[in-house]
Amino acid sequence: MSLDPSSMTVKEAKAALDGLSDDELSEAYEAELEGKGRRSLLDEIKARRDDLREVAPAPAPAPKKAKAAARSASKVEVVTRPARPGAAAASYVKIVVE
Repeated sequence: MSLDPSSMTVKEAKAALDGLSDDELSEAYEAELEGKGRRSLLDEIKARRDDLREVAPAPAPAPKKAKAAARSASKVEVVTRPARPGAAAASYVKIVVE
């Protein structure tokens, strides 16, 4: 493997991700998962893989209260905007109760 994230700080590992292919990012993800499992680094690797694959991250499931409010809402909108500049868009539900 070209990257061993467990021998680096998170900052060093994130810098080393630049220019890696999808397969190399997948290997780095598995190595970090089996190693230290640092959530911030795992999230960064996933975000970079998603950017390469041009896949939007799956939206988080709506809490039960939001689902109940949506049933009685007069207006429900699905809003899509990037999580950060250059990232794939993430969707969320905006519920308007009047």
